[in-house]
Amino acid sequence: MKKTLIAACGLACLMFSAFRFASAQEALSQEFEKARTLPSAGQTPEAKTEGQVTPAYKPVEPGQDLVGNVTGTNIEMKAYDHTVAGIINGGIAWGFFDEAAGSSKLIMRKYGQVISAEFKKQADKSFGGVITSGDDSSQRTTSVFMAGADPAARTFKLRINEEEVVVTIVPEAMSNGHFVNPTYSAVIGGKPVSYRIEVEGCLGYSIQMGMIILGAYAH
Repeated sequence: MKKTLIAACGLACLMFSAFRFASAQEALSQEFEKARTLPSAGQTPEAKTEGQVTPAYKPVEPGQDLVGNVTGTNIEMKAYDHTVAGIINGGIAWGFFDEAAGSSKLIMRKYGQVISAEFKKQADKSFGGVITSGDDSSQRTTSVFMAGADPAARTFKLRINEEEVVVTIVPEAMSNGHFVNPTYSAVIGGKPVSYRIEVEGCLGYSIQMGMIILGAYAH
């Protein structure tokens, strides 16, 4: 009887050990399988989590896809994809024309401040915006609004601080209705201002960039 019990206990222990070994082996195999399916360093996993969206790539418009120079009266900038950035009349400026929204933004560092403005359609149907800097005790404002355009004459008008400014456009050539490397000239406060952009842009682009560049220049 005693030998029978010892044999039974031994068999039970052997079966338990075998079960534990099989369970551990299965768990280890699962971990190896997980490790095998994980991406290696530098690889991008193909599977996407729920709700994850891959950003759509939008190619740059032809004529806006090269970095061009913007040079003129106290103006030294670069232009790329409806954006300009650089020096304007003693300040550092960045401007972007959002063609889809039909508006443009200006951010600049001048007078020890970060100044921002947006040029867009206003509630009263006018188009433009106001650049403001200073503090409660002293403020400097420059209003820039669209005042008209004459595509045939290649001109457009801006109202800058109640002064009507006529901007003439002289391109090197025309390409599909776009000005190629245009030079823009105007008179602000009795002083001539001009700048040339190495780009291909339409009249709408010209007006928006005029608001950004001439607005920053006047402020």
